[in-house]
Amino acid sequence: MALSGSGSAHQMIGGESGYYQIASDPSGATVTFDGEQKGVTPVTVQVSSTGTPGHTLLITRQGYEPYEQSIPGNPQAGQTIPIFAELSPVITISPTPIGGDEGYFHIDSVPRGADVTFDGKHVGETPVTVPVYVTGSPSHTISVYLPGYQSWSRTYNENPGAGQTINVQANLVPTQQTGSIYVTSQPSGAKATLDGTDSYSTPCSFPVVPAGSHSLTIYLSGYQPYYASPQVTANRETTINAVLAPVSTTGNLQVSSSPSGAAVYVDGNYFGHTPTTVGNLAPGSHTVSLRLSGYQEWAGTVTIYSGQTTSISPVLTTAPSTGSISVSSTPSGAAIYLDGTYQGKTLSANPFYIISVQPGSHNLELSLLGYQDYKTTVSVAAGQTTQVSASLNPNPQPPSTGTITISSSPTGAEVYLDNVFQGYSPQTIHNVAPGSHVLLMKLGGYEDWQSTVQVSGGQDTPVSAIFSPVPTTAPTEAGTIPVMALVAIGAAALLLWRKAL
Repeated sequence: MALSGSGSAHQMIGGESGYYQIASDPSGATVTFDGEQKGVTPVTVQVSSTGTPGHTLLITRQGYEPYEQSIPGNPQAGQTIPIFAELSPVITISPTPIGGDEGYFHIDSVPRGADVTFDGKHVGETPVTVPVYVTGSPSHTISVYLPGYQSWSRTYNENPGAGQTINVQANLVPTQQTGSIYVTSQPSGAKATLDGTDSYSTPCSFPVVPAGSHSLTIYLSGYQPYYASPQVTANRETTINAVLAPVSTTGNLQVSSSPSGAAVYVDGNYFGHTPTTVGNLAPGSHTVSLRLSGYQEWAGTVTIYSGQTTSISPVLTTAPSTGSISVSSTPSGAAIYLDGTYQGKTLSANPFYIISVQPGSHNLELSLLGYQDYKTTVSVAAGQTTQVSASLNPNPQPPSTGTITISSSPTGAEVYLDNVFQGYSPQTIHNVAPGSHVLLMKLGGYEDWQSTVQVSGGQDTPVSAIFSPVPTTAPTEAGTIPVMALVAIGAAALLLWRKAL
């Protein structure tokens, strides 16, 4: 068993109170704090920062050894101290009965804490050891069940030898929970795009959406783009009503970070990696977050001004107590699920970072229309990054359309395909018919960029646009030439007048 604790994970508004955030593996363990039950893990316990320092912690769960710990001191006002307890299972080995030797099945799962049924009898939760007679029936059925995951079952037509242990591990597959999103806009008829893939005209409904956070963009010619990050709950409908504002002069956001290479999200939408400039942002407040493997997520709010460029350069903080997963795929645009929770989509030129992942084993799944699902188990260590690079296999029936993956410098440019507005860069356009297409990109303060792209069925066509600033003409010395001309005319008139005399 192990218990780890670190300093403040984040600041909370709380006056003279501090907090202990207590979790365990497996979760659902009873927490007793200073002799008083506080609930089951994960749970947050509030204490007075000026109270008596020092506390006792007891964590118990059936089938596991109890954990006891003395915690020195108190958290500071508003501080949260995370505590993680890895519980050790109680392994009971029955003595060998008279008249027959025994062997063992040791059953584990990823994740742990799943219910185990052995030959129709519940024998506990993973990990668990089950004794069997070596001369008994050689056929055994093992079933493993954990809420939120698909049931796992195997039949073993053998017995272990005397004193031998057969290890069984069930890698559980998450059950994808889905909800829906209903989108309206004022005015209606706008193009709503979810996660850069599916697009419909408002009012519209996205019926089968994985539970979790998603990026939604709503575009209508003559209006500023609308960004949202809807949170989808399983078996529920999330409603988004976008009031679109008419187009006005936009501003830019210049983002750098220390270290560089962090993924930039503005209002929940991906805009490349630092350093980068995001254009076509409506004046007003915008949320910005930066994500980089091995570092805590940085989040803040910036104010954009009409016709101006706002600059930010955050210094990222390392995250030594958690790990990260770097995910990329060929082709890109695959939906990413970690332990059944939607994370985002793989990017075309850079990896997608899943940060602040608890150490241990996790199930990772990638899904892309027209390709077979990719599933794997990844092991995450504190302070380290686990890399996953997946080559997706096409379905037996080849797709009849292709995709165009667009990047630009600066980002945030308007994208038009065959004179139809598609959104803002970076952008992936799906379901494009094979053949030649005209791609046009516009960005305020820069010359228009245009190219003809060739699309093939089942393939991705990458496009990278580098904009050139609109040249500025030097101001003329207004008034110099007209004045000189007037002087010359006046001198000539004076000479003629004298001759006339």
